[in-house]
Amino acid sequence: MPIHLDNKVHRGVPFSSVTIEHGPHNILDLDHCRELTSALQEIRADDRSRVVVLRGHGKCFSSGVDIKQHTREEMPELLPAFHEIFAELLKLRAFTIAAVHGHCLGGAAELALACDRVVAESSASIGLPEVTLGCYPPVAIPLLPERLPTGMAVGMLISGQPANTEELCRHGAVDRVVTGGQLQAGVEAELDLFAQKSPAILGMIADLVHDEARRRWGERIPHMETQYLEKLLPHPDVEEGIAAFLEKREPRWQDPDERPDPREALDWKTN
Repeated sequence: MPIHLDNKVHRGVPFSSVTIEHGPHNILDLDHCRELTSALQEIRADDRSRVVVLRGHGKCFSSGVDIKQHTREEMPELLPAFHEIFAELLKLRAFTIAAVHGHCLGGAAELALACDRVVAESSASIGLPEVTLGCYPPVAIPLLPERLPTGMAVGMLISGQPANTEELCRHGAVDRVVTGGQLQAGVEAELDLFAQKSPAILGMIADLVHDEARRRWGERIPHMETQYLEKLLPHPDVEEGIAAFLEKREPRWQDPDERPDPREALDWKTN
C-alpha cells in the first residue's frame, strides 16, 4: 500500500502517522489521492487520535501530484480527488503535523502548508513550480496569504522557485526547522506540546480550529477548482507547459500577438 497508517501513543497522547510511499519521489496520482483520503477518513471515524503526522517515505516528503495526469482528460477526476484530502484534513478532531524533508513541491507543498504545524529539515525544498508548467496551484492561492505576507506568497506563486526554509519559519509558514537527520526528533518535540493534555479537550480545540480554517480558506477551494477546470485547463499554454516538462525542453508559450488586443475592446488610449 502506498499510504501507510500507524496508530501510536506518545506520552499519553494518541496519534496517527500517515506515510506517503510511492516510488523515489512519492508522487500522488489519482489512486494515491484516494488512498490518502481513505486513511484520513479512517482516523476520523476511529476518533481516538488527537494528532496526525503526515510524512514521506525515503528521501523526500513528496514531489507533488502526478504531472503526467495533468491533462484535460484526467484532471476533472484527479483535481477533485486531490482537493478531497484537504476537506478531510479540516474535518479531523486532531491536529495535523507535516514532517518535511527533501522535495516538497507543488501539491505536496500545498498539503504540508495546510497542516496545523510544519516541521522541516533546513535542507528541505518547499516550492510551487506550477507556473513554470503553465499552471497554478489552486489551493495555495487562498492558503498562502494565511501563512505568509502577501508579497512573499505572491513571490512563491510567480517565481516557481523553492523558498528558503529558515525564511518560511521566520514568517510562520514553517513552525520548526531541524538539521538534516533530526526530523524524527523534531516531530517528537512537536508531539511533546500535546503531552499530558486532555485528549477530549484537544479534540474540541482541533475541531474549532479547523472550523475556522474551513471558513477562512477551505470553502474557497471548490471555487478555485472550478476556475482551474473551466478557465485554466482549456488554455493551450497548459498543454504546452506539461509537454515541455515531460520532453525536457523550454516551453513555447502562446504568442501574445496572436491574441485579440484587449485595449481595442476597452478603447484604451496610448501615447
